[in-house]
Amino acid sequence: MNIFIMRHGEAEVMANSDKARRLTAYGIKQAFFQGEWLKQHLSTLVINSLDRILVSPYVRAQETFHQVNQAFDFELENKLETWEGITPYGHAHSVIDYLEVLKHDGVKSVLIISHLPLVGEIVAELYGKRNPIPFYPATIAQLLWDGNKSEILMHQASKEIHKID
Repeated sequence: MNIFIMRHGEAEVMANSDKARRLTAYGIKQAFFQGEWLKQHLSTLVINSLDRILVSPYVRAQETFHQVNQAFDFELENKLETWEGITPYGHAHSVIDYLEVLKHDGVKSVLIISHLPLVGEIVAELYGKRNPIPFYPATIAQLLWDGNKSEILMHQASKEIHKID
């Protein structure tokens, strides 16, 4: 299973609640750029699209999804699943349990749009090493997971692609 784990774009610092924090203008641009990158990257992998997109219900994650979906010409809408389990306070083990269910159901590619610290915890659990990727806003990590172990294929942060050896 190809798993793409994305942190939301840059968000405002102040809001009525953490859940209500919105993307900044720069965060909107980051999310759209990363969506364009992801669409192009998927075509090089002969994965023309994503089977499932899991998104936190927090506003900044939903707005990040909207920008990624826009980069995909709105083709991802029917693959969206908003899930409370991937808020900043979610548990990596629960996410991995759900990924196992999706893998069993034949899902071959999934995008998770979530938050710190959870994005790093998911990668650490799947990969077996703590903090292997710095998750700046809008960073995307790609893992290839066989159900037991995973390998980090690459991560995309800002305008640079970083290959993991």
